[in-house]
Amino acid sequence: MPRRRPLRPLLAAAAASLVLAGCGSTFPGEAVVVGDTRLSMDRFSALADAGCTYLATAAAVQGGQAPGQGAVRQVIATQQLQLAGAEKVAADRGIEVAPSEYELRPADLQQLEELIGDDQLDDIVEILERDFKSQALRTAIGADETGTTPTQENAEQLLADGSAVVTDELVRLDAAVDPRFGIDIEGQPDPGLQLSVAREQLEEVDPATLPAAQQCRGVESSE
Repeated sequence: MPRRRPLRPLLAAAAASLVLAGCGSTFPGEAVVVGDTRLSMDRFSALADAGCTYLATAAAVQGGQAPGQGAVRQVIATQQLQLAGAEKVAADRGIEVAPSEYELRPADLQQLEELIGDDQLDDIVEILERDFKSQALRTAIGADETGTTPTQENAEQLLADGSAVVTDELVRLDAAVDPRFGIDIEGQPDPGLQLSVAREQLEEVDPATLPAAQQCRGVESSE
């Protein structure tokens, strides 16, 4: 299985992808339902708020614009769809990935704690590890589907192959997302909403044009 990228490069990529991020009020009920797997709106909102804090802080460290409160819910909803769908396919096929494929290392955790502090740290770690696990599972599913041994060179293609299998499974399971997120199930997983998306894909969104109340707020530096 190809190794996941280190946290520091991910920081920049994640900050870019969640320029589309958004926080907001909690709605009652379930945010995402995939078969027997459910993500409550309360838990969903906590993860979205943590994503805002993380990426606004990362943007400040990098001298960038604080993320807007427009689409982090789409990002987190997409992440849940991808992960729950991938876990279902993997369970059906007997596919497993080692925790070392997605768990943050001690150095990563220390870096995050120095950047963010203790508040919301657990939720931020969960967001990142969920994304790593989702990608690792979908890559493994792609390898199983094509009968291909994963390498650094074919990892991107295997991820795409595995994502296609997961998309079919989401449709089969009749996965449901709160309609207020504006996500089309048959269009998921959407690579444009992954945490690891490239900055070029998001340049069309300018958070500076959003009202201040719609921008995420990060942890202020004590320096």
